[in-house]
Formats: sequence, C-alpha cells, structure tokens
Amino acid sequence: MEIEVIEKTEDSIKFRVKGGSQSILNLLKEEADSVSGVTFAGFVMEHPLEKSSVFMLKTESKDAEKTFKKVLEKTEDDVKSAKKQILGLF
Repeated sequence: MEIEVIEKTEDSIKFRVKGGSQSILNLLKEEADSVSGVTFAGFVMEHPLEKSSVFMLKTESKDAEKTFKKVLEKTEDDVKSAKKQILGLF
C-alpha cells in the first residue's frame, strides 16, 4: 500500500491510497464521524482497476492534522480491542 498526501491545509487533509483495501478507509471514515470537530470524512475510489482511492477529512478547527491523529489513535484502540476480544474466543 502506498499513501501520498495530495493536499493539506489548516482545516483539511486529502490523501491518495494506492494498492490498498477500501476496508481501512471505511474504518477511518466511521471513526472520523465520531470524533468531535470533524465536519466531513469520506473517500472516493478513483478507478477500480487501479485500486486507488482518495480520502478527505475536513474539520471545523484550524488543526486538521491534530484531529486526524485523534482519528488514527481511536481507530488503533478499537482494532486492538477487537483483536483482544476475538482472540479470547479461541
């Protein structure tokens, strides 16, 4: 998977993901929707044969990078929790 920042402003971040699954982008979008200060989170598949998608996050504050880090930390915590619960089943 290759990640490339397309645009970064005070209140938004846009990046392209090449070769990765949309599953991670769906997860990031869902987590971003629950983080305070996020006004928009979503992604678009550029072309299905190229497996390339663009993710965008907009915030109401002037610190999109800090807000996105919160999204990533929340996502990581949720994945760790799910892993622990699933492994406990076996």
